[in-house]
Amino acid sequence: MRKISSLKGQWDFIPDLDPKYHGDKTIYPFPPYAKPDANRYHWKKVPVPGVWQKYAERYDIFEGVCWFSKVFEVTGYKEGMVSRIRFGAVNYLCRVFLNGEEIGSHETGYTEFVIDTTKHLREGTNHIAVMVDNRATTVKWPPCLGYFNYGGIHRDVTLEILEDAYLDDITINGNYHEDVCTLGISGKVKCINEIHGSELSIEIICDNKKAKIDLDASNKFDLKLFFPDLEPWHPEDPHLYHITLRLFVGELTLDIHEFWHGFKSLCVSNGEVHLNGDPINMKGICYVYDSVITGMVMTKEQIEIDIGLMKEMGCNAVRCHYPMDKNFYEACDRNGMMVWIEPTVYCYHPPDDAVNTAYSNPEWIDCAKQMTIEMIRTAKNHTSVSIYGIGNECNTANPEAKEFFRSIAYLVRQEDPARLLSYAALYGNIGPLADMVDILGINSYWGWYDKIFGGKGLKPEGDEWQKQSNVPVEPIDLGPMRQMLDKAIFENRKDLVLFLTEFGADSVPGFYSQSMDLWSEDYHAEVVKEIFKLSEEYPQIAGTFPFCFSDYRDPSKVSNGYWNELNLKGVVSYDRRKKLVFEIVKLWYGANDIRKIHAATERSDL
Repeated sequence: MRKISSLKGQWDFIPDLDPKYHGDKTIYPFPPYAKPDANRYHWKKVPVPGVWQKYAERYDIFEGVCWFSKVFEVTGYKEGMVSRIRFGAVNYLCRVFLNGEEIGSHETGYTEFVIDTTKHLREGTNHIAVMVDNRATTVKWPPCLGYFNYGGIHRDVTLEILEDAYLDDITINGNYHEDVCTLGISGKVKCINEIHGSELSIEIICDNKKAKIDLDASNKFDLKLFFPDLEPWHPEDPHLYHITLRLFVGELTLDIHEFWHGFKSLCVSNGEVHLNGDPINMKGICYVYDSVITGMVMTKEQIEIDIGLMKEMGCNAVRCHYPMDKNFYEACDRNGMMVWIEPTVYCYHPPDDAVNTAYSNPEWIDCAKQMTIEMIRTAKNHTSVSIYGIGNECNTANPEAKEFFRSIAYLVRQEDPARLLSYAALYGNIGPLADMVDILGINSYWGWYDKIFGGKGLKPEGDEWQKQSNVPVEPIDLGPMRQMLDKAIFENRKDLVLFLTEFGADSVPGFYSQSMDLWSEDYHAEVVKEIFKLSEEYPQIAGTFPFCFSDYRDPSKVSNGYWNELNLKGVVSYDRRKKLVFEIVKLWYGANDIRKIHAATERSDL
């Protein structure tokens, strides 16, 4: 049987402040901090999962190399068994050492990965050391920091010990079509020790229905069960069913997996998104996770709070700007939230005529593909996961971009053809991407960046922004946004489905202005309201995703009288207090009559 042990909890921690050794294995082949007998008297005791910015004030803006170390006990580990350590995510680059040997490394900061420990784990006391490097100069993806660069082992760590044979690479597909639910389960069995005299068998149980097959020499399986009377999964009624997958020989169970899964179909048809055969409007929100208390660590408590607020707004979809923790997917499964996730192929802007860019660099390409595969393999067995993005706000006019994104799109469709494919283009910079995806997202901040980068609203006088202002109402001109959308629709496929992804403004929490001063909660709400109205003019728009759910730490924002290390575009504040724009989103997503919404949002208190 499979034995899983958690390695989360208290670890030892220390920053490595001598940069001349970092990353160079020729002069730093086995760092002193990785040795099991290293003196850790002055190391700090810290929680894992965790990020070092939350360990102590002096680490708050530290970017560099740090070390994590833990001693743990193993019982019942014998020769012939297989073992591995599974990391939920480490940001960004890590080297892993076990009992005095380097056993693996990993790059990219938001995906789950596994390192084999079979030859180095031992019965009794073991020592693990992990070097983590989050320097911006080390990071490939994302190539720019649009959210805070937390460092650390920020998701769960588990030790898995396996014996005999075990299930691997499991894919679950719950499909709904014409009132029939089809459960497809495929995967393979890996054998550690040869089993004599009997054949391996697979059994699936779902809703009291069973299916059993004997494995052939390939040790692969692909099963289907049909259910004419089960309910499909839908955001308004997220039905999930318990599935048991068992591997056995004779009467002996060798491995077992249990899932909660639902049945749905999602496709693009006649210029619309269809869920379970019916058109659906995706009422979304963009999500950059950041917690005042835990930083990038996604606790179950914070996840439930955030999804609860999204559902209160009437959201049925969430766009996540990097691969998420499996606990988030599970919560979205239960709560009926369609999920769009994407690898951090984010805001890469080489010049139009540049050559030998990251788009054509083998190391960068391999890194992007590895991250994409790891993202999908964690997410694919969750019913809520509905859309994979292949990038965000990159310069697709560069000639090397086409082949790069074509290869990512092909990879995604090979790994998981059951989901839709999308890309989020900045201000209509679409290039060849429209022909590669099912849905095209358009990011734009008309009504906001055109104003403040034009010199407006950037010079508060002392505390004047906290007072009621007599400045005339700032007009919102969305004419350029209409021109952008008209051009995007005219120049691309006529059946192209669009999402409005990323729009809004920044607002200082608690700053109110009846005259709609820039940076006020009132102006923020007004911009989002007007863009919602504009979306009704375009039948091609099948979903809206305001940016974003909460304020968050953002080093890309220039410090001024308003931005102070925080991106302020959240519909709730960093500590999850509702802003005025929250009520606009709630009203828009919750009302059935558009005319009533238009009338209601004319009220001065909204």
